[in-house]
Amino acid sequence: MNNYLFSRFVFCFCTLVSIGAWAQAEDSILFVTSDQVETYWVSVKEVAPIYPVKLLRKGEQGCVAVGYIIEPDGTTSNHRVVASYPSESFYRPSIKAAKQFLYEPTVVNKDREAIFTTKNFTFQISKNKKYDKKLRAQLGALCTAAANKALNADTGKAGAG
Repeated sequence: MNNYLFSRFVFCFCTLVSIGAWAQAEDSILFVTSDQVETYWVSVKEVAPIYPVKLLRKGEQGCVAVGYIIEPDGTTSNHRVVASYPSESFYRPSIKAAKQFLYEPTVVNKDREAIFTTKNFTFQISKNKKYDKKLRAQLGALCTAAANKALNADTGKAGAG
């Protein structure tokens, strides 16, 4: 992994939003990591965020992990940025996209239990396919790790099932 990319993420621009107080108010919500969502809900509509033109022109790239509740009716609510790299630049388009997601419950979730989970959005300018795939994986891994760390630290419920 690019040490510069990692150090910038960890030491300079990492944004972790505390969700602990909010989580305590939502005792009935199950916290589920992004890789476990399909146990409870299947995505029927996902919308990609729009890359901000200003950032595209500047060549800025990054990722955002948005946390949200999947409600009993399959819509999403209570959207929060859980982690981002390198800055707040990509918050708005990420949250706007997540607000449009729709889900259907799985057989396991016949009672339509609401969950809190996260979704990563990667903003990347395509230049070199081999490099692009590696960078996307690095950005996604950084945001996923930060989001899972925030869920585990603040709620103690991440991955519960």
